[in-house]
Amino acid sequence: MNKQKRKWPILLLVLDLLGAIIAAVGLIEYLDTGSLNAIILLVAGLFLMLPLILHILKLMPRKGTGNSKGEH
Repeated sequence: MNKQKRKWPILLLVLDLLGAIIAAVGLIEYLDTGSLNAIILLVAGLFLMLPLILHILKLMPRKGTGNSKGEH
């Protein structure tokens, strides 16, 4: 059995890690001060994490490749 190994794009992983750190800093700052800068950091961090999520969703197999009405 020959299984293909999928390599994760290192740039997307680095971008996701950076986004997680920025989002965490924004969340901590928002809980501490409630400032607008914290909300901007939180949103920016989440946007940096989005490309990896979209990449994972693109790799998932589609279930509706057959009949679209669900009839057998």
